[in-house]
Amino acid sequence: AMVSLVFEKWNVVPGDPLDKEVKLRPLEMASVQGTARDFVLKTRRRKGLSEDIGVGKFLEPELWKGLKEGGVLDG
Repeated sequence: AMVSLVFEKWNVVPGDPLDKEVKLRPLEMASVQGTARDFVLKTRRRKGLSEDIGVGKFLEPELWKGLKEGGVLDG
């Protein structure tokens, strides 16, 4: 016997995974707007990654500075 897993449907998860204002409590269900952040943080913890998911560490310093000064990024 062989097991076959197939995703049948994808849905958008509500909330913003980068919103640090969302407070998550252990062993409690996340609010609707905290669901995306909850998924991302739990996945990163399980994989041993840092909880810092800011976009700044993926950009060159000059680009990061330009985007912040231009008002594109606010972090």
